[in-house]
Amino acid sequence: MSEAEVRSGSLGESEAAPPTPPPLTPWSVPELEGLVAELATNVVPEVDPAACLAQVEVLEALKAALAAAQVRATAAFAAAEVRRLEERAAEARRAGAVSGRGPAPAGVVAAQVGLVRRESPARGRVLVSAASALVADLPRTLEALGRGVMTEERAMVIVRETADLTAEERRAVDAELTTPVGPPDGFDEHGNPRWDDPTGEGQCAGLGTEALRRLVQKLALRHDSTGVARRRERARARRRVTGRLLGDGTGRISVVVKTEHYAQVMAALARATASARSEGDERSADQVRADTLVARVTGVDPVAPVPVELHLVVPATGLLGQPGAPAEPGWVLGGPGAPAGGVIPAGICRDLFAQAAEAGVAAVRRVFADPEDGRLVAMESSNRTFAGLLARLVRIRDGGTCRTPWCDAPAKHVDHVDPAAAGGPTRESNGQGLCEACNQVKEAPGWSSYVGVNGQTHLTTPAGATYTSRHTPLAC
Repeated sequence: MSEAEVRSGSLGESEAAPPTPPPLTPWSVPELEGLVAELATNVVPEVDPAACLAQVEVLEALKAALAAAQVRATAAFAAAEVRRLEERAAEARRAGAVSGRGPAPAGVVAAQVGLVRRESPARGRVLVSAASALVADLPRTLEALGRGVMTEERAMVIVRETADLTAEERRAVDAELTTPVGPPDGFDEHGNPRWDDPTGEGQCAGLGTEALRRLVQKLALRHDSTGVARRRERARARRRVTGRLLGDGTGRISVVVKTEHYAQVMAALARATASARSEGDERSADQVRADTLVARVTGVDPVAPVPVELHLVVPATGLLGQPGAPAEPGWVLGGPGAPAGGVIPAGICRDLFAQAAEAGVAAVRRVFADPEDGRLVAMESSNRTFAGLLARLVRIRDGGTCRTPWCDAPAKHVDHVDPAAAGGPTRESNGQGLCEACNQVKEAPGWSSYVGVNGQTHLTTPAGATYTSRHTPLAC
């Protein structure tokens, strides 16, 4: 039997079981709302600096305890909602309904959790998975979170670093993490070793986030030494490329590749950098590496002008030629194929367009917005294909990102708000840009949406909650 099992109390079978505490009465939603109101209005900084620090400490513990309560509620909702969706699907099959592909129950659950937590559906999926793991497999970590001695961030580290373990292995790591280390501080009346650990943090006490990550990795290897190769293969199978525009005229591309390919890529970029610098290239080493990567992936010279299509969003007064109309566009967004949400400063856009125009590879399309509320009201183009222009107008209006509240994924689909099957018109005011996941989820049973005043869209979930989305005004 391991030392961790001794310290966790598995040898203390002769000890009397602690008395069972009386059942707790759960707080109702109105009571929790009252707590929020109390905290928002009645918690004011103390006058004494030491008291202020004590207040911060207690509030941090309160945050952790609330996070633990949120975890338990999330896990309970996820289990109940998955059962409901599976039962409904079974009923449909028994009734002879021909079911389409439809969204998976996990995606529907994640979308609802994301909405109530003001997060994207992708983040909602992470939160649901973490909640289920903490409740089922990491009870001691969840207990420490509930007592306020562990932060939510560190609990998530434990969840992530044990994700490839079995449920039994996860519980073993969880027990060892919360068990004190070192010689015992004494022995109880039955002769069992005793460690004084008033906080119950065990080995996690005093560790920073990275130190905790390394400890969990070590314990995971100890409890699953034969699974190292299996985890390695799963990690290698998850290689991927992701990207995000940074909003300052640059974008970040992140790549996860196999170790041997990582070494080859970095060595090739180092050779290109050394060669360029030896030839007197004035670019920095970082610039050379970045430009070399672009050149080798795309086959184009990153220093030469590239084809540019700009969507210049300007106040509608510019279209009407009214006196005093602003001479500068309000916002500038990338053309077709550009990543979602790319807003480039007008000065940089002018430079790009000037370079591309000089090389004969530039095109410009002006989009006009209402100066009062930023709604797009017209598009000027030589292309008369209505469907193509309409989809493009909606994407520009929504900034290229998903219209679902708090979801910032690229809008890959343009779809109706009021469904076409229910008579919803195919026009700009009834269109919305959606990511693939949100577009599938809104077709699940119990979801509905409609267009309100001033172009607002209203999304109602199976729980009866309604969320409002409004596009970002684009005009200055």
